[in-house]
Amino acid sequence: MPISKIIRYQIFMLAIQSILYFTAEIFEKNPHQIDRPLDQKIPLIPLFVFVYILWFPLIALFPLHLFQVSPGLYFTYRTTWIIELTVSIAIYLIYPTTFQRPTNLDDYPCGQFLKLIYKYSYKGLNCMPSMHCSMSTMVLFFTLLASGLSLGWKLLYSLVSLGIILSTLFTKQHVILDVITGVFLGIFSSLLAMAIL
Repeated sequence: MPISKIIRYQIFMLAIQSILYFTAEIFEKNPHQIDRPLDQKIPLIPLFVFVYILWFPLIALFPLHLFQVSPGLYFTYRTTWIIELTVSIAIYLIYPTTFQRPTNLDDYPCGQFLKLIYKYSYKGLNCMPSMHCSMSTMVLFFTLLASGLSLGWKLLYSLVSLGIILSTLFTKQHVILDVITGVFLGIFSSLLAMAIL
């Protein structure tokens, strides 16, 4: 299969994901507060916003690289992505969640940039499971499986994926339950796709 077709599919999937994600917000009523006292102990570190936004190039480019080094594994990843997206949207609609994000960002380095992220990328819905965490877990899972990736690439993808998961907490985009359910969903979707294929 030519790489141009994979790129077109990638663009299509990213568009579908965005449409479903933001459309789900329209239908979510009476979201549940799921933050716990332990979440208050996690510090706000706005500098992590620069790690957080690496998710966007990661989910766009990693599948293309995976296809080049392991086409068979790429198709398993693609199935995993469909499972993960379907389950996430279903949960968002059935059990919508939210929590209050910080408003006092002016005194922090990079606080203004984080405020911009809050304003344009999040309405405080679609929190659990965290899609940042589930898809980063998927990338980590397939990175470890891909024998065609060099050690350098494995290290890079692993560090970025783990960094993004941590960044969701330090930027106060998500709470601990969002992260746990997101990581679990990423592993579950990967294992289910491997069992199916």
